[in-house]
Amino acid sequence: MKKKISVIVGGTRGIGSVISTTLKKRGDKLLIFSRNAKKKLNNFKIDLLKKNEINQFFNNKFSKAKVDNLVFSHRYRGKNANEDFQVSLHAVEQIIELMKNKMSKKASIVIINSIAIKTIVDDQPQRYHVIRGGLEQLTKYSATKLGRKGIRVNCVLVTKIIKPENKNFFLKKNNPIRKMMEKITPLGRMGDANDVANLVDFLTSDKSSFITGLSIPIDGGTHLLSQESITKI
Repeated sequence: MKKKISVIVGGTRGIGSVISTTLKKRGDKLLIFSRNAKKKLNNFKIDLLKKNEINQFFNNKFSKAKVDNLVFSHRYRGKNANEDFQVSLHAVEQIIELMKNKMSKKASIVIINSIAIKTIVDDQPQRYHVIRGGLEQLTKYSATKLGRKGIRVNCVLVTKIIKPENKNFFLKKNNPIRKMMEKITPLGRMGDANDVANLVDFLTSDKSSFITGLSIPIDGGTHLLSQESITKI
């Protein structure tokens, strides 16, 4: 059986690293792109601020092989608003446009997004929320335009979760933030990066072959609660 080719943008840290591990375990051939590429096979450095570099890179790298899955799990770490829009939104749009004719008939695109499209995340700036809303609209638009090519496009709405970089903090005994999250979450626990990776595993498999254009919250049901319900809890 032919291995699936999965491209992961931002696959070396945080949620992206767990997604990479999950897809590799199921047998995918991975091509991982990040701003600080590690010295490993099929791990490439790319600067998403440079539009010309993106064009050249994706046109040259994918001149022959058809890609089965394209996952965006990168995150802008600076404070410049224009750079944030370019890296977090415009680069995603640009890469999808470059890759749409280089993907297989049953390909899947997954964008890791945020629950901030449904609510306000108090510790994030205005642009964070605007960009996340833009990613949801990009998901819907791309799903309708690429559907005839057999390409599915979905996004995953992540809340505050346990990742490799923060697990020591959250897993401390009686951590007050974790305790609060467990208390207000209907499923009674904080999510972790494996929960996200498992959903990406499903969305990039044939089991989700008739699912496209969705924004799927992965927060244990917390988005379902009203202010009154949270207050009572």
